[in-house]
Amino acid sequence: MKNKLPNFLIVGAAKSGTSSLHNYLNQHPEVFMPSYNKEGMKVKELRFLIKDLVQHRLHNGVWSWEEYKSLFNEVKNEISIGESTVLYLYYYEHAIDSIKKYLGENVKIIIMLRNPTDRAYSAFQHVSRGLKEQNSFEEALEIEKGRIDKDSSLTPMVMYKEMGLYYDMVRAYKENFKNVHIIFYEDFRDDTEGEIKKIFKFLGLSLSANIDFISRHNVGGKRWKNEKMKHVFMKKNPLKSALKKVIPKSLRKGVRDTLISASTDKVAPMKENTRIKLNAFFKDDVKKLSGLLNRDLTHWTK
Repeated sequence: MKNKLPNFLIVGAAKSGTSSLHNYLNQHPEVFMPSYNKEGMKVKELRFLIKDLVQHRLHNGVWSWEEYKSLFNEVKNEISIGESTVLYLYYYEHAIDSIKKYLGENVKIIIMLRNPTDRAYSAFQHVSRGLKEQNSFEEALEIEKGRIDKDSSLTPMVMYKEMGLYYDMVRAYKENFKNVHIIFYEDFRDDTEGEIKKIFKFLGLSLSANIDFISRHNVGGKRWKNEKMKHVFMKKNPLKSALKKVIPKSLRKGVRDTLISASTDKVAPMKENTRIKLNAFFKDDVKKLSGLLNRDLTHWTK
């Protein structure tokens, strides 16, 4: 009987295009990636392999081995079975141990990397759309050190700087697994089809699959116009309950997207002085990463 467990993982980095990659891969007929859990809820970030580190602070995830295995029960004849959890890169030591324990050492690893300064700002925008981030970007950078240790309700995504120190993370994966594929956000953005086909080749898949490369997934770049509207959408309240009763389920997403679009503005560019400071912070790590991957990435911090 075929082993119905992942033989490849998309491990991060967060806010580097992994949602699009996940969805493009999942269109391939020779790929299986779970879409729904046993409650019928949509899943992408399973987080099982780091459950001991994040279960107490993240609501969504798969926390038992039995449930994790059950998500792959529908595997039929697919060549590649995978899952995506961007925090596997940040929590690389724990994740690597768990991957070896549960999935073995032959798992193929896909890592997406983005300019760490841009990634940090994108992560801030993502978190601040919710209620967990009430600081400005500059304030959040100042208080980052030790922040999640002091507040168990915070997502690890608030480690805006630390999550962009890729060198140790990538080196550890390369040292522990023989099949590691690195993809860069700018390459993926500029030639999506070409980069996806490189991954198909890496996974041993047919290159002729019909994939929709037009649709975009988990697109950021928006900010709430005011805090009141943010709380209306993000918290339980009588208005949301009333609307749920009168709007059919099939129409809710479209209505919600329209209302959110009307209540948000495009994100302002990062302050130039902040960019200069972040570039200086990441400079040494990027230089080491360039050597590790034999690709000059120093333009990221110029």
